[in-house]
Amino acid sequence: MGGIARLLAPRVRGLYNRWRRSSGSMRTVSVLFAVFGLAFWIGLFFLMYWLIGAFHEVEVFGPILTRKLMELLLMGMFGLLCFSNTVTGLSTFYLSEDLELVLSLPVPRWQFHFARLLDTLAQSSWMIVVFGLPVFLAYGLHYGAGVIYYALLAIVLPCFVAIPVSIGVVVASMLVTLFPARKVRELLVFAGVLALVFVVVMLRMFRPERLVDASNFDSVAAYVAELQTPVPLLFPPSWVSELLIDGLQGRPLSMMTLGLLVSGAIAITGTSRWITSAMYDSGRSRSQEAREARMAKSGWLDTALAVFTRPLSGHQAAIVVKDIKTFIRDPGQWSQLLLVGSIVVICLVSVAALPVDVVRGPWMGTFRNVLAFAVLGLVGFVMAALAARFQFTAVSLEGWAWWVLRSSPVTAQEYMWAKLLPGLVPMILVGQLLAIASTWILGAGLFLMVVASGTALFLAFGISGIAVGMGASFPDFKVDNAARAAAGPAGVLFMVISLCLVFAVIAIEAYPVYVILAAGVKERAITQGQWFGVAACFSGAAMLCIHALLWPMKVGAKRLWQRELING
Repeated sequence: MGGIARLLAPRVRGLYNRWRRSSGSMRTVSVLFAVFGLAFWIGLFFLMYWLIGAFHEVEVFGPILTRKLMELLLMGMFGLLCFSNTVTGLSTFYLSEDLELVLSLPVPRWQFHFARLLDTLAQSSWMIVVFGLPVFLAYGLHYGAGVIYYALLAIVLPCFVAIPVSIGVVVASMLVTLFPARKVRELLVFAGVLALVFVVVMLRMFRPERLVDASNFDSVAAYVAELQTPVPLLFPPSWVSELLIDGLQGRPLSMMTLGLLVSGAIAITGTSRWITSAMYDSGRSRSQEAREARMAKSGWLDTALAVFTRPLSGHQAAIVVKDIKTFIRDPGQWSQLLLVGSIVVICLVSVAALPVDVVRGPWMGTFRNVLAFAVLGLVGFVMAALAARFQFTAVSLEGWAWWVLRSSPVTAQEYMWAKLLPGLVPMILVGQLLAIASTWILGAGLFLMVVASGTALFLAFGISGIAVGMGASFPDFKVDNAARAAAGPAGVLFMVISLCLVFAVIAIEAYPVYVILAAGVKERAITQGQWFGVAACFSGAAMLCIHALLWPMKVGAKRLWQRELING
């Protein structure tokens, strides 16, 4: 165990030194991130407490519903953990930059395996802490569980997490022996995104919320049969749910089930060690294959880029061409476009599933319009997430090559606008698609469609300016993964500020939208004073977005150009 601890020590010390040497602003951002994370954790706890109570209050079927809810949550967690550990296992075991040094040390292979296994667990299984603990605590408090239940959690959860970690590492080792590791990781990214879209669409088709109301079924027998659909017995979520339900209800624990869970975790961990040891050398060798750059060398791409960058100066055009070609050559970057498309599909499916027929009669049109206007918040959230992934990380992805650009004859303003423009085009396209399609799906009128389109256009400029400006104010040139940079404290702070902009714009536009729609419903003319208020509100929302574009870009350029080499 001492050897495993020594292998993990550099990673822990690196995190500590990164915190200790960080600037005051980054520490403030980290504290804000912790505060928002705690607020999210508490909100999730109360949401689950209310949901469990709502399920439990259903007459006769309440206990069955709460058990079914726990089984569904555990099955979802198990599937996500298996997939995320497979992707993370590829990185930690086969693609990590420190492998050349670690593998050259006189370290037994079993110590290396278990150190990397724990590293994989720490990187991929944090979600069980963020999303799982509030759920299990809400169950315990709602049922008034005793000490046995919480002691059982300390045994059950580590075993539950250890099984998908070992499965993910085994699957990663098997895939790497057949295909290069980088191609496998890219393939898994595609598969994961498609699986996410499939799950969301299927959930909307099956409508799980109907389980709360037995009147949705033809008979009581059909309702009970739907609730008691069995989970496979030789399946870890089944073992965990059975043990936790016994602990909640104060029943004697099933020693057979507990033995299956504990022995299964130990057995699969040992099996992963043997399988990985047998396949590791050949898989590591195949992971060193370099990728080809076919598309980046194509002539049509050069022609398209020449047309796109024609209005820009020579310095800006060079930066834009470099960024686009780098983006195309890195599958870890361009494969995220599939994720963007999947998010768009999920949003449109969710909008189509909104209960627009709940209100009937003369107020139906008003209810549809209110929903269509409220959906602008969802559009703004998607645009902010898109900017966090691509525009916020644009400066950080320069890496150590940033100092080459810093020493070149390019001004701060030219550099910032060159970073803004490539990401602004997809921001506008995604915003327009979501805004127009959502209002059309909800059956809103032409006026709301125009408002949604204009709002999405100005939000694209405002959110893009905040993303590039904050990315330049808080760059991380040492990061090796754009997703990791976007998920950091500064990225979370950007999301909060962007959502504040979205909600502020929606709040400002609420008055003119109400005035015009109310005048149409009541068939009355709008007074001159109301027209003045309408124009002032729409102009104020547009000016707020323009200010959000220009001011963060100015501050970011100033802070970025003031950086010294020692602070990079």
